[in-house]
Amino acid sequence: MKANQLSVTIAIASIFTTSVINAQFVQEKKITDTDNHVAYQEMNIKVTESSSHSAIPADVRIKGLNPRKIVVMEAVQDTTFEIKNYRLYTVSCVQKGYMYYAEKFWPSESELHEQKVDLIPIKVGLKTDVRDITFLGDKTEIYHKSKEALDEIIEWLELNPTVKIAIIGHVNGPDEAKKERFYRKASEERAQSVVDHLIKNGISADRLVVKGAGNSEMLYLNPTTDWQTEANRRIEIEVIEVGN
Repeated sequence: MKANQLSVTIAIASIFTTSVINAQFVQEKKITDTDNHVAYQEMNIKVTESSSHSAIPADVRIKGLNPRKIVVMEAVQDTTFEIKNYRLYTVSCVQKGYMYYAEKFWPSESELHEQKVDLIPIKVGLKTDVRDITFLGDKTEIYHKSKEALDEIIEWLELNPTVKIAIIGHVNGPDEAKKERFYRKASEERAQSVVDHLIKNGISADRLVVKGAGNSEMLYLNPTTDWQTEANRRIEIEVIEVGN
């Protein structure tokens, strides 16, 4: 879809069908009186194949454009569209033969935010942070708004049936108030909740492994915002076997 056509389509985003290669975590923007207010902002998305660096068409999903549903842009290679200022977005892509891509971010403070979706052929060791899988408080119960991200992982696993993955849980524990085994157990229990959900929805248990990283891999060692705390409290997927 061409950029000028897409700009019009986004204005009526309801017509779209609704259905993290290591996702970056962008700190919350601190808006001050001296900051330049961007009255109109656009996002440019380019989809490329990592080994050849060439553009490839892929269906790209965006959370944040429509507050009630995911917007799906079909066969995207290079497109630009209007976005809302100071809104949190997730861009994701499920493509056969490539690692699941998901990135959650605040757009850059400029008139044009450039988002590169670099698709990497699946191989052992690749990881993706999935920020849109969250839990109720400090519990292991999966928050209902995580369903869309979970559905994407299920779809990706179905498209790539020989792939086996580890579901890795991470927790926030900057003060080291509890022992290491407490944090590790909590992270394993959250990962197990995700594995249980995947199995319940048709993914074979022998394709899934539970791991808990505890608080050993926090992205923010001293989180000062809810955003940073949630970034530490995350689910990660890792390819452990590709198969034939």
